[in-house]
Amino acid sequence: MAHKAVEAAKKKHEGAEFFKLRPEDFLENKLDELIASQGLFYSGSIVFADSLFENEEIGEIVIKKIKEISESPNFFVFLDNKLNKKELEKFEKFAQKIEEFKKPERKLSKKEELAARGEKIDFFEFTDALGAKDKKGLWTLYQDALAEEVPSEEVHGILFWQVKAMLSAILSKSAEEVGMKEYPYSKAKQYAKNYGKTAEEAETKLKQMSATLCDMYHEAHRGNIDFAVGLEKFILEL
Repeated sequence: MAHKAVEAAKKKHEGAEFFKLRPEDFLENKLDELIASQGLFYSGSIVFADSLFENEEIGEIVIKKIKEISESPNFFVFLDNKLNKKELEKFEKFAQKIEEFKKPERKLSKKEELAARGEKIDFFEFTDALGAKDKKGLWTLYQDALAEEVPSEEVHGILFWQVKAMLSAILSKSAEEVGMKEYPYSKAKQYAKNYGKTAEEAETKLKQMSATLCDMYHEAHRGNIDFAVGLEKFILEL
């Protein structure tokens, strides 16, 4: 917005001289000159002070002269992100206009959110994909997990938990009966319908899946099968 203010001033005062002050080429006598002098062909000049408060000594000089700057025949525009509370109060006292802009917070990606929680995969994405019987979606999630070096045993545990949750939901009358909270219980009960046209069909299918996952765990730990391959086969056969 400071740059827009400068451009607006240039258009409004066409012909006015333009000066830029930066920390690397700042001179106190140059600031004094800009405060007091007027342009040769125009009554006032435009002075853009860019990030002067990045240098503490320069900032102190500016604050000491802030009243003089406000009374100058020239148009001063300051752009800075280093003002402390005391400096800001000085500007508020003498400036014609102050605008504060906060840098918008960047939204974290899913991967960054998980990392912030010390996790690599989203537990609920796996349970939802399995519940919805979304073979492609679940397979993609599994590949992502493998790429993140998440142990297949961890993914297996998530899937086994969801199968048991769906089975428990259709074999019970209430969440309280199986020690589940109402929302996950209702969700599991709804998901179970994806595994059979009737409750009996769903029960049979889910019991089969539970047995397969249980056998896979033991066989993998005995070294008879590759856990990663066995789990991928399970997903592709949904």
